[in-house]
Amino acid sequence: MKTAVAFLVYIRPESTKRVWERIKAAKPPRLYLIADGPKTPDQAKTCKEVRSIIESGIDWDCELHKIYSDKNLGCAHRATTGLDYVFEKEEQAIILEDDTLPDPTFFEFCEQLLDKYKDSKNVFHICGTNSYPEIFKDDISYHLTSISNMWGWATWSRSWKHYDLSMNNWKNEDSTKFLRKWCLTESLRKSMLKMFDIHCNNADPWTWDYQWFYACWKNNGLSVIPSKNLVSNIGIGPDATHTKSKTKISMFPKQIQKMYFPLVHPNSDMRNISIEKKYRQREEIPKVRRLKNYIKSLINSFNQFIKN
Repeated sequence: MKTAVAFLVYIRPESTKRVWERIKAAKPPRLYLIADGPKTPDQAKTCKEVRSIIESGIDWDCELHKIYSDKNLGCAHRATTGLDYVFEKEEQAIILEDDTLPDPTFFEFCEQLLDKYKDSKNVFHICGTNSYPEIFKDDISYHLTSISNMWGWATWSRSWKHYDLSMNNWKNEDSTKFLRKWCLTESLRKSMLKMFDIHCNNADPWTWDYQWFYACWKNNGLSVIPSKNLVSNIGIGPDATHTKSKTKISMFPKQIQKMYFPLVHPNSDMRNISIEKKYRQREEIPKVRRLKNYIKSLINSFNQFIKN
């Protein structure tokens, strides 16, 4: 392996250990450990424990870059400043977080496509996660779409230079035209409009991925989505930062798959609308569930009205 890995960690030692074992097995030559600081004094010990898991676990020839913060920057600012540093040093990198568990073949998949598309103007992102691998019916290893899944990914400095945490240009966009181009369902257009509006010029954003989606789309950047699910999230539950759930979900998607080599490349470097439509349709909440959620919201609103 020749590509650097950026590893974002915080205060989850157990999931960090699991992801770290996969990184160790891949033996990247350079590792950028991006670690946020504690929110409270009680978290300081856990932050130190998480960092030491990696520091003490390097048993191969690896250049470690410690991108540590003594204070808590928050998810958005920590990731952004950390990756800014990475791409000042590297032309390309693979990015994992402390809850994104990759299959071993994820690293080779990323590395081969980082090399293949390094000079491309229209490919910005390489996904590790594919929540719906069943939509791939042929032997093609991946397709190009606007879907930029963030659970295990890779990119280039040429792409990251367009990233803007404040999304300053969004306020000048024709939002309807822009979102119709990139969002193939009405529900996705509505949700993206809401999130883009929230994050535009937000001095204290809680996440950083919507800004990356905008950077890709603004620059007509497509994403590689693999035919197999190469990365699953192992951190969904009550203690998660963003992927909160009342109950612990051990892994989502449920199965991590391996990629087969040599890769079978698509015949075109154009956006595959057909695959994208199928993927987005599967993301849609079923109508019955939508109806139940709507009824539930009405009941909750009525109960709140009665209380007041």
